[in-house]
Amino acid sequence: MNSNNNDQSYAGRCASFGSYANSFLLKHQDKAAVEKMVEEQVELLRGNKELYNMIDNNMMNGDLDPFFIREHCAIYSWRETFFCKHFPNDSWFTVDFLNDTFPFDPENGFYRFITIPYQITRYFDRVMALASAKVDPELSWLKRQIYFENNEQLSDEAECKYKWEELTTDFTEDGDELEKLTHCEDINIGFSEVAHLIVEFHQTGPKKLEEIAMKAVKHRYMNWDFLPPDDVPTAIQKKAFNGMYDVGDDTPDNISDEGKEIFEKMRKVFSNTS
Repeated sequence: MNSNNNDQSYAGRCASFGSYANSFLLKHQDKAAVEKMVEEQVELLRGNKELYNMIDNNMMNGDLDPFFIREHCAIYSWRETFFCKHFPNDSWFTVDFLNDTFPFDPENGFYRFITIPYQITRYFDRVMALASAKVDPELSWLKRQIYFENNEQLSDEAECKYKWEELTTDFTEDGDELEKLTHCEDINIGFSEVAHLIVEFHQTGPKKLEEIAMKAVKHRYMNWDFLPPDDVPTAIQKKAFNGMYDVGDDTPDNISDEGKEIFEKMRKVFSNTS
């Protein structure tokens, strides 16, 4: 989002008001309630707080661990539902500094798209704090005027990484191969992440023992610093950080026919334009 430092614009005035109101509400957050919100998310991961911290940190930085795709998607789905529950359409707003002559429409799909994914990944600590805020009845109107910044690029990246059907839908659609590759580059995902997404959600049989073992180890040890580089083969280190798949790999046998078709299509996209 680019404000152009134009505080005299309608958008600038709205953003300034919203920022001041948010600052006030954040001073009245219920920290116990926020802790409970975090606990609910941790329960989705069978109580693994370290795994939650890893996923939360990944979302704040736009990263995706290919071994925990379902877990990332589960947290994202919970947060999306949480946002819609605690911030109904008439309780928040965003601004478009490039087109500030138009009033904010909370039911406008585009405004929701450029705002919600960005907020529930990059700034979810603040989202929870604002949801928990308790104020005196005469100030309750402030909770219906909450301001959320937007970012179209980072919202697109978040949806494609953590809401798997968004990106896999793009894979199945006909279109220029270069455009598909450019989109993957724009959202900072390579072939390995793409392959993991396809395999994860078109799986029809068990995964390779190597992948199962790799995930089990990473699940137990979130921080890979415990493995001295000299003691770990380079190939294993690469797979641990980048995933199991390379553009030169064969199509996996343990996915559906649709999955195989998408896998081969995306392998062609990355191999022909690399």
